[in-house]
Amino acid sequence: MTGALAVGRYTLLELSRRRILLVFFVLGALGIVCLGVGLKVLYSFASSQGSFGAPNTDPAALNRYLELAFVNYVFSALGVFGLLIAFAIGMTAIYHDLESGAAVSIFAKPVSRFAFAVGKIGGAVLALVAIVGLLAVETRIVMFLFGGGLEASLTGEAAAVVANTMVVMLIVLALSTWMNNIVAAVVAFVYYNVITGVIAFVHKLFETGVIKNDVVKAIFDILYWVVPHELVSSAPGDLAKAQVALSNAQTDQGVLAAIPSASGWSDIAWWAFVVIFFAGLVYLAVRRRQV
Repeated sequence: MTGALAVGRYTLLELSRRRILLVFFVLGALGIVCLGVGLKVLYSFASSQGSFGAPNTDPAALNRYLELAFVNYVFSALGVFGLLIAFAIGMTAIYHDLESGAAVSIFAKPVSRFAFAVGKIGGAVLALVAIVGLLAVETRIVMFLFGGGLEASLTGEAAAVVANTMVVMLIVLALSTWMNNIVAAVVAFVYYNVITGVIAFVHKLFETGVIKNDVVKAIFDILYWVVPHELVSSAPGDLAKAQVALSNAQTDQGVLAAIPSASGWSDIAWWAFVVIFFAGLVYLAVRRRQV
């Protein structure tokens, strides 16, 4: 345990020196601020001009609409930057130690390979949670410009982003132990974002009744529970319902059915299994790697 804690602290220190992580964080932070301030300025301009030329439009409704637009954009941005950060951590946390020879000096001390793997995974996870968490906190502060009201959705979305990107990071960590880190990132991207993404998309089409074929559906049901699939927060549904309420329109059940519902306990349990499985692969890769 002492060795794992030492490796974890060392990993956090090393990751804090990676400029690419700082660049991604700064870009994300600046993007969130610019987006929020820009939409607020747009709201002020629209109000002074009679709400885009429509004097009967309720300013409060327009403000609410802009808040929904901001939250929509931020949710997408959190996912993108979380993925970039996960790839950056996965490509550097173990790979640089192996390539630079630092791992040799670590293993020369009373640090087992199991402790090394646990420390590396723990440090990487803490770094990922800290960076995405800071971006989420900043988003919550910027939401005060619009009055708030979707804080619970933001919390759920941030948790989903961390959970999903953690899986990607573990895949890259395991692959980068055996191959070049850039190649590892490409392989992980194709596997997680292309192959599993297509399987999840087709599975959703069957679930919503867009495609009806019992045999093919059974195949994709099996594939869906073989590969990792993303957890989904209640944010998409919350935003859709809020937009429907804002427009005073009748709820289109077909449209709402196409919006993915929040992941249930079975999805969360599968995610936990996938995390444990890929964390085990990281340890196996470290154990078998000759240094």
